[in-house]
Amino acid sequence: MLLITPLRVLFLIILVGTTLEVLTERTREQFRLNRWRSALRDHTIVVGFGTKGRSAVQTLCETGLRKEQVVVVDPNHKVIETPNAEGFAGVVGDATRSDVLLRAEGQRASQFVIATQRDDTAVLVTLTARQLNKNANIVAAVREEENAPLLKQSGADAVITSASAAGRLLGLSVHSPSAGTVMEDLIQQGSGLDLIERPVVKSEVGKQVRETDDLVVTVLRGHRLLGSNDPEASPLQATDRLIVVVRARPVPRPPGGEPASVHIRPWRGPSGSGRRG
Repeated sequence: MLLITPLRVLFLIILVGTTLEVLTERTREQFRLNRWRSALRDHTIVVGFGTKGRSAVQTLCETGLRKEQVVVVDPNHKVIETPNAEGFAGVVGDATRSDVLLRAEGQRASQFVIATQRDDTAVLVTLTARQLNKNANIVAAVREEENAPLLKQSGADAVITSASAAGRLLGLSVHSPSAGTVMEDLIQQGSGLDLIERPVVKSEVGKQVRETDDLVVTVLRGHRLLGSNDPEASPLQATDRLIVVVRARPVPRPPGGEPASVHIRPWRGPSGSGRRG
């Protein structure tokens, strides 16, 4: 009795202590999760963290989006460990299910980037996201060009055909290697030339397109895209937005520090959730 009774008491103490520790840790984790969800608004959800998803996240961060405003959704738990290690929030699950997007606060997101491996999955994710959030900007990538109209009918605002785009770039590079290099530079933020979207400033209202300081590629007027040489593009209106080519500028070296670089950031509007170039 002198030997067994203390062992029983010690076992109970260890059991109760372990249980309390687990419950406390779960409570803290749930509290942190609820606090994170309550503060998450106007964020960007990236579905799929393969090559396309990683490149999209990198470009978003280079254009000024903070890491805490990006949520990555992927069904593979090991894949989610990579964005978590880089400082991004991650949700493990199938994004075709509304409960998974709800865990990522999809109903309060400002934009979705759908970069799944399969086109049929991209269509289902687009349908789920649009049903959950009527006002979000949805950009999706597909492999086959014939599936692009289906994605637009599902609610995507913009569809990028990855296979066709890569093929066109290859063909352009064969015909003119320099032109291919310029095109690749334009889609890579922060190196050389950047393609951005910005509003028309007051001093440009009423002017011709060629009278602006930047090289204007396209004028966005309402839902219409007008080329710079389109007669209807001029004169510029106060509500127009411009797609322009600018040069990335280096930041002056800070005193006693290393040189840094800055990327021309697109206009975000008063709420900070405007369109990005």
